[in-house]
Amino acid sequence: MIRVKICGITNKEDINLCISAGADALGFVVEYPIPVPWNLKRRTARRLMESVPPFVSKVAVLGDDPDEVLSIADFLDPNVIQLHGEEPLNFTEKLIFELKSRGIKVIKALRFAANTGKLKSDIPDPVAICERLADAGIDAVVLDSVTKSKPAGTGSTFDWKVARRVRDSVPIPVILAGGLNAGNVCKAVSDVRPYGVDVISGVENPVGKKDPARVHAFLMAAHRVA
Repeated sequence: MIRVKICGITNKEDINLCISAGADALGFVVEYPIPVPWNLKRRTARRLMESVPPFVSKVAVLGDDPDEVLSIADFLDPNVIQLHGEEPLNFTEKLIFELKSRGIKVIKALRFAANTGKLKSDIPDPVAICERLADAGIDAVVLDSVTKSKPAGTGSTFDWKVARRVRDSVPIPVILAGGLNAGNVCKAVSDVRPYGVDVISGVENPVGKKDPARVHAFLMAAHRVA
């Protein structure tokens, strides 16, 4: 069965909602360097994470500054760190080593520009960068979309054929994100066959607040594909 991560958790009510709907992982955006609606201070994030029950993964979504990433990781002790910034590949490789030595799994977001479809990375070929990340010990990659104003939660998809090529070519789990919602996630899972899907704005109304109907509809649709 497809794994589902719901990101941008900001309150206890949404934790309970997402868990009751069947989410496998919850994402907490912590002290992200760019203003986003889901940003939490590390103390708030730790308090919320402490209320997540066993068997649901706690994912801290961080970005850019390696020293801050390690500082927040030590403070939160999450199950997973999701690197979702402009980290150069050499920094990412060092962070993977440091975080895994702490017993924390690491996933890296690869972000495709919503207007051009090009990967924003120091290695423009997504398969090539995934191979480097795999050699460094990454646990999974998230394929997402990005715009000039939104580093995540764009509501925009990218070319799923590219995502399928990555999924078929690399030896690590591929998680699909970017513009997913209850109306398209079934086709996305069918076309790409990812390890998991990651959603944020597609289950919200208003922005920053999870909508019960959308959350339940998304989980049902994602799990519909055999």
